[in-house]
Amino acid sequence: MLEELVKRAIEEFREYEKVREEAASKSNKARILSKQAILLIHKGDVSKARQMVNEAKRLLDEVSSLDARFEMNGLGDVQSAWEEYAEASILHHLKGSSTYPSPEEIGVSFKNYLLGLGDVVGELRRSVLDSLRVGDHVKAEFEFELMEEIYLNLLSMEEAQLMLKGLRRKMDVARSVIENTRGELTAEIGRQRLSKHIERISRNLIHQPSE
Repeated sequence: MLEELVKRAIEEFREYEKVREEAASKSNKARILSKQAILLIHKGDVSKARQMVNEAKRLLDEVSSLDARFEMNGLGDVQSAWEEYAEASILHHLKGSSTYPSPEEIGVSFKNYLLGLGDVVGELRRSVLDSLRVGDHVKAEFEFELMEEIYLNLLSMEEAQLMLKGLRRKMDVARSVIENTRGELTAEIGRQRLSKHIERISRNLIHQPSE
């Protein structure tokens, strides 16, 4: 009887390994698609980004529907893919409509939503710098306000920081990113205002009547 139990256990472990490998493969593809979607969002190709986000979600749903005997969503690869998908989905909504989607709207748990939201701060920094590069400080300031809004709201969730592994680290990174961005934003806006002031003075001097 014991020999039979051992054989059954070995067979189940083999089946688990097959399911785990499939979950890891699909999750890796989903994570790559989400990363690519984020890059496309920054480039302004929102339509193509949406397609990639949807495909990532389809793959992750397939992972969730694998053999019910084995819970795959808790695996590191799968967890990372869900976080990356949540990040891409939230960023897509913010860039497209300046609104935050609900977890239900994008089909993720609150855990993955919050962990993904924590990473959005870094992507918004990139948007701030892109806006500054083209001289649009109104947009840059708006995106910086989103960065602060996300950070302050996550900061208020003390229990979540304790319960969600990795959130505190993301918060520390977000705080550093925000401080660096604030300094760069302030310096660049000041530089542009000074440049415009000097340009205005120069025009006035040119148009002054000579004696």
